[in-house]
Amino acid sequence: MILIEQFLTENPFYTAGEKIQVKGIMLHSLGYAVSKPDSLMAVWNKPDFDKACVHCFIDAANGIAYQTLPWDYKASHCGSGPNGSANSTHIGIEMCEPPFIKYINHIAFVSSNPEASRAAVTKVYNTAVDLFAMLCDKYSLDPLGENVIISHEEGHRLGIASNHADPIHLWRFLEMDYTMDTFRSAVREKMNSMKT
Repeated sequence: MILIEQFLTENPFYTAGEKIQVKGIMLHSLGYAVSKPDSLMAVWNKPDFDKACVHCFIDAANGIAYQTLPWDYKASHCGSGPNGSANSTHIGIEMCEPPFIKYINHIAFVSSNPEASRAAVTKVYNTAVDLFAMLCDKYSLDPLGENVIISHEEGHRLGIASNHADPIHLWRFLEMDYTMDTFRSAVREKMNSMKT
């Protein structure tokens, strides 16, 4: 895994510097076909951009992870629900998506190149596994623990995030075998391999 620190120092969530006690990590995917995070990071790195900020983007073109906030800073990556917000407890990781897809609505899309799309998603997935393993180790988190590693979709079902389907929709529409359970298990396996 290649991890590059590129903090969004002008974003209000960086300048506020509000700390959280890290209790978990939330996995996201963008929900639109942007494979490289550069343009998003440029837009988000402004003092008046108070809509969103994540802790890290993973580039779908090369699998490189870009850390945009210190891990223990409060971000704005998932909205809220009737039971509060995972922004106050979870690190938010955003996976970029293949450039070959075109959304029909907020959860359905078509791909002009399914094979290349699946290859890009696999690259991002593998980086996410490595990154989550590193973060679970850093914060002494059990990846198989209750609500430790969750998707945005799962966060919504728990009442701590807005109504989104990511990243499950991405894997489902590309007919991939990935699920959040396979992801959590892969993170655990990676952590085990790091100890040997």
